[in-house]
Amino acid sequence: MTAEFWDDRYSHPNHLFGYRPNDFLKQQSFLLKPHSRVLCLGDGEGRNGVYLAGLGHRVVSLDFSRVALDKAEALAAEKGVELETWHVDLADWVDHPDPVEQWDAVVSIFVHLPPDLRRRVAEVVTRQSAPGAKLILEAYTPAQLSLGTGGPKDVDLLMKRGDVADDWQGWHLDVRLLERRIFEGMGHQGLGSVVQALGLRAGG
Repeated sequence: MTAEFWDDRYSHPNHLFGYRPNDFLKQQSFLLKPHSRVLCLGDGEGRNGVYLAGLGHRVVSLDFSRVALDKAEALAAEKGVELETWHVDLADWVDHPDPVEQWDAVVSIFVHLPPDLRRRVAEVVTRQSAPGAKLILEAYTPAQLSLGTGGPKDVDLLMKRGDVADDWQGWHLDVRLLERRIFEGMGHQGLGSVVQALGLRAGG
């Protein structure tokens, strides 16, 4: 799935995955310390990044769709919050220099990548995260294919419980599998099979 593919999907006048933050992120956002520097991976139209910025965090929303980030910036302006956006492909971003300031939190909500890139992103994020940083992650599992309520159709892009532990080494993790009803815009509608993870960067 290319940036052009997602530019086309995000070109709808409404937000593809809605305007409200992901339920799991909203439930767990209390874990973030005040004024955290937060990296939102694959943040698309910015519903999650804008929500966190509204809580007073310093948020970077990263995505490879320019169309999506334009909508994220517009949503931030509408809500009166500051949101920093990075227009970059994660496949390129992993080779960029590390930022001067470490991340206090990392958010990965329905970011489905090829396994090699997924592991590489986790490795780079881990290196860039401060001791005690928080991880909030939700992704569809292979069982999602039989439900057909959103997410990739390629099983290699879906995540199993063990994938989280393998990818996010250097974190204390709480990982759970569950089915829950997800209503996020046009893109996610109905019962979903997900893996949810909370992480604490070791050393904190």
